[in-house]
Amino acid sequence: MKRLLLLCAALVAMVSASAQSEFGAYYDCRLAAHRKAGMPTGAVVWIGDSITEQAWWGFLTKERPLVNRGIGGDNTRGMLARLPEILESSPRKIFFMGGVNDISGNRPVEEIASNIRKMLEMIREKVPTCEVYVQSVVTPNNEVLAYPYVKNKQPQTRELNARLKAMCDEGLATWVDLTGLLHNEQDELREEYTKDGIHLHPEAYVVWVNHLKKMKYLRK
Repeated sequence: MKRLLLLCAALVAMVSASAQSEFGAYYDCRLAAHRKAGMPTGAVVWIGDSITEQAWWGFLTKERPLVNRGIGGDNTRGMLARLPEILESSPRKIFFMGGVNDISGNRPVEEIASNIRKMLEMIREKVPTCEVYVQSVVTPNNEVLAYPYVKNKQPQTRELNARLKAMCDEGLATWVDLTGLLHNEQDELREEYTKDGIHLHPEAYVVWVNHLKKMKYLRK
């Protein structure tokens, strides 16, 4: 634990000593940590925001090597900016989920979808053998949502998911629709699966990964 705290302090100092990027201090600190850790060639990589970052993917799946590249608070612009470094290691599979922070920041759905399309096209160009899985964005539960700025964004989330499915139908990636697993009858995140209306309880991750295994996107 002491070693981890010292490493975090060193990374914070490194970030503070340099100019902060447009994506914020936490993004810069996590990106510095990712660079320090490095990435093995041919890994299974999870890219996303806090929903991705908070999962214990290595515990839930036997896929190896596996790398978690979720960054809390990240948006699709930040993911697009850091994707080239990830692709340098020629990942074998990429599981992507992103866009909810863009929506909460009132970015147009068309812009969000455009950023994700750029990512998918970049992957196809740089690592054509990589299997790419685009996972549906969770729709926040308004009743228990702890963040006022995310409330009443359901229409935008549904529109984004429709656009992402259409991209996958073009052959850019495999579409993974999680709505039937994680959403309720109102097409919002099930209350029993969330601690604050948007972030997930461990049980939700188990359901999520079991679905990926059932579909043979992950090894059992």
